[in-house]
Amino acid sequence: MAELCGLKYEDVQVGQEIPSFTHQFDRMDAVIYAGASGDFNPIHTNPYFAKDVAMLPDVIAHGLFNMALLGKTVVDWIGDPGYLKKLSCQFRGMVIPGDTVIFKGKVREKLEGNLVVLDVWAEKADGSDVLKGGEATVYLP
Repeated sequence: MAELCGLKYEDVQVGQEIPSFTHQFDRMDAVIYAGASGDFNPIHTNPYFAKDVAMLPDVIAHGLFNMALLGKTVVDWIGDPGYLKKLSCQFRGMVIPGDTVIFKGKVREKLEGNLVVLDVWAEKADGSDVLKGGEATVYLP
Protein backbone atom coordinates (compact mmCIF):
# COMPACT_ATOMS: atom_id res chain seq x y z
CA MET A 1 0.00 0.00 0.00
CA ALA A 2 1.32 3.45 -0.90
CA GLU A 3 2.19 5.69 2.00
CA LEU A 4 0.33 8.99 2.18
CA CYS A 5 2.72 11.88 2.48
CA GLY A 6 0.53 14.95 3.03
CA LEU A 7 1.12 17.73 5.51
CA LYS A 8 1.12 16.86 9.22
CA TYR A 9 -0.41 18.94 12.02
CA GLU A 10 2.91 19.23 13.87
CA ASP A 11 4.60 20.63 10.73
CA VAL A 12 2.35 23.71 10.61
CA GLN A 13 3.16 26.96 12.42
CA VAL A 14 0.95 29.99 13.11
CA GLY A 15 1.88 32.75 10.68
CA GLN A 16 3.06 30.29 8.03
CA GLU A 17 2.08 31.23 4.48
CA ILE A 18 0.80 28.51 2.20
CA PRO A 19 2.05 28.24 -1.39
CA SER A 20 0.10 30.61 -3.59
CA PHE A 21 -1.64 29.55 -6.80
CA THR A 22 -1.77 31.81 -9.85
CA HIS A 23 -4.38 31.55 -12.60
CA GLN A 24 -4.96 33.67 -15.69
CA PHE A 25 -8.68 33.78 -16.41
CA ASP A 26 -9.94 33.32 -19.97
CA ARG A 27 -13.36 33.02 -21.63
CA MET A 28 -13.11 29.23 -21.82
CA ASP A 29 -12.90 29.07 -17.99
CA ALA A 30 -16.30 30.80 -17.84
CA VAL A 31 -17.85 28.50 -20.44
CA ILE A 32 -16.56 25.34 -18.78
CA TYR A 33 -17.65 26.52 -15.32
CA ALA A 34 -21.08 27.49 -16.68
CA GLY A 35 -21.50 23.96 -17.98
CA ALA A 36 -20.39 22.42 -14.70
CA SER A 37 -22.51 24.67 -12.50
CA GLY A 38 -25.54 25.17 -14.74
CA ASP A 39 -25.16 28.96 -14.40
CA PHE A 40 -25.37 30.21 -17.98
CA ASN A 41 -26.03 33.84 -17.09
CA PRO A 42 -24.87 35.72 -20.20
CA ILE A 43 -22.67 38.07 -18.16
CA HIS A 44 -20.40 35.03 -17.79
CA THR A 45 -20.64 33.55 -21.27
CA ASN A 46 -21.68 36.15 -23.86
CA PRO A 47 -19.22 39.03 -24.42
CA TYR A 48 -21.76 41.02 -26.46
CA PHE A 49 -24.38 40.81 -23.71
CA ALA A 50 -21.81 41.53 -21.00
CA LYS A 51 -20.55 44.67 -22.78
CA ASP A 52 -23.59 46.04 -24.58
CA VAL A 53 -26.41 45.15 -22.19
CA ALA A 54 -24.83 44.72 -18.75
CA MET A 55 -22.28 47.50 -19.42
CA LEU A 56 -19.41 45.40 -18.10
CA PRO A 57 -15.89 45.56 -19.56
CA ASP A 58 -16.24 41.93 -20.76
CA VAL A 59 -17.59 38.60 -19.49
CA ILE A 60 -16.81 38.10 -15.83
CA ALA A 61 -15.73 35.01 -13.93
CA HIS A 62 -18.31 33.28 -11.77
CA GLY A 63 -17.60 34.19 -8.16
CA LEU A 64 -17.79 30.53 -7.20
CA PHE A 65 -15.19 29.68 -9.86
CA ASN A 66 -12.73 31.89 -7.99
CA MET A 67 -13.81 30.39 -4.67
CA ALA A 68 -13.22 26.90 -6.10
CA LEU A 69 -9.68 27.89 -7.06
CA LEU A 70 -9.18 29.23 -3.53
CA GLY A 71 -10.28 25.82 -2.20
CA LYS A 72 -7.93 24.10 -4.66
CA THR A 73 -5.06 26.20 -3.30
CA VAL A 74 -5.76 25.01 0.24
CA VAL A 75 -6.33 21.35 -0.71
CA ASP A 76 -3.14 21.26 -2.79
CA TRP A 77 -1.24 22.53 0.27
CA ILE A 78 -2.61 20.00 2.76
CA GLY A 79 -2.47 16.89 0.55
CA ASP A 80 -3.81 13.47 1.53
CA PRO A 81 -5.07 12.37 4.02
CA GLY A 82 -5.87 15.87 5.30
CA TYR A 83 -9.13 17.48 4.25
CA LEU A 84 -10.89 20.81 3.97
CA LYS A 85 -13.71 21.09 6.51
CA LYS A 86 -14.91 24.65 5.86
CA LEU A 87 -14.30 27.45 3.36
CA SER A 88 -15.85 30.91 3.33
CA CYS A 89 -15.03 34.25 1.71
CA GLN A 90 -16.46 37.54 0.49
CA PHE A 91 -16.66 38.30 -3.23
CA ARG A 92 -15.06 41.70 -3.76
CA GLY A 93 -13.91 42.16 -7.35
CA MET A 94 -14.72 41.20 -10.91
CA VAL A 95 -12.33 39.09 -12.95
CA ILE A 96 -12.35 39.44 -16.74
CA PRO A 97 -10.46 37.55 -19.46
CA GLY A 98 -6.75 38.23 -19.26
CA ASP A 99 -6.78 39.01 -15.52
CA THR A 100 -4.24 37.11 -13.46
CA VAL A 101 -5.49 36.10 -10.01
CA ILE A 102 -3.27 34.99 -7.15
CA PHE A 103 -4.83 32.79 -4.46
CA LYS A 104 -3.15 32.99 -1.04
CA GLY A 105 -3.41 31.85 2.54
CA LYS A 106 -1.78 32.12 5.94
CA VAL A 107 -2.16 29.99 9.08
CA ARG A 108 -4.10 31.96 11.71
CA GLU A 109 -4.38 29.38 14.50
CA LYS A 110 -4.06 25.74 15.47
CA LEU A 111 -6.96 24.19 17.36
CA GLU A 112 -7.44 20.98 19.30
CA GLY A 113 -8.36 17.93 17.29
CA ASN A 114 -5.73 18.58 14.61
CA LEU A 115 -7.66 21.50 13.11
CA VAL A 116 -5.90 24.43 11.49
CA VAL A 117 -7.59 27.74 10.64
CA LEU A 118 -6.27 29.84 7.78
CA ASP A 119 -6.96 33.32 6.50
CA VAL A 120 -7.43 32.96 2.73
CA TRP A 121 -7.90 35.50 -0.05
CA ALA A 122 -7.40 36.20 -3.74
CA GLU A 123 -6.12 39.29 -5.48
CA LYS A 124 -5.35 40.33 -9.00
CA ALA A 125 -1.74 40.79 -10.07
CA ASP A 126 -2.25 44.56 -9.58
CA GLY A 127 -3.13 43.95 -5.90
CA SER A 128 -6.88 44.64 -6.16
CA ASP A 129 -9.20 42.38 -4.17
CA VAL A 130 -11.06 39.47 -5.76
CA LEU A 131 -11.89 37.43 -2.64
CA LYS A 132 -11.41 38.87 0.84
CA GLY A 133 -12.11 38.01 4.46
CA GLY A 134 -11.85 34.30 3.73
CA GLU A 135 -11.40 31.51 6.24
CA ALA A 136 -10.52 27.87 5.72
CA THR A 137 -10.55 25.18 8.38
CA VAL A 138 -8.61 22.03 7.61
CA TYR A 139 -7.97 18.75 9.37
CA LEU A 140 -4.41 17.45 9.35
CA PRO A 141 -3.30 14.06 10.68
